[in-house]
Amino acid sequence: MDEGELQSKGVSTHAGFPNAASGSHNKQLDLSRLLIHNPSSTFLMQLDSDEWSSEGMHAGDIIIIDRSLDPKNTDLVVWWDQSQFIISKKSQVEQGAETWGTVISVIHQVKK
Repeated sequence: MDEGELQSKGVSTHAGFPNAASGSHNKQLDLSRLLIHNPSSTFLMQLDSDEWSSEGMHAGDIIIIDRSLDPKNTDLVVWWDQSQFIISKKSQVEQGAETWGTVISVIHQVKK
């Protein structure tokens, strides 16, 4: 598909550096606007293991956590086990433990 076909389907394409001479008709790609919906309740954490590689999350990746959401049983959540933060499906959180926040996005760096 060419750029025109993608835009007609509601897909925005961005490549290279912005051209100041092109005018202001092009929208800027703003990661904060795209990934963070509740800024006052959103936190970032960096993963230190590949434990969740099956879910596409690897050591060094940054997870975005929203504490204002009410997670479903199939959502990935972060919870505290009295010594460290743990990531698991909501349905697998230890009995009596409180969910700290819901994982909403992962930032994965391809080349380090």
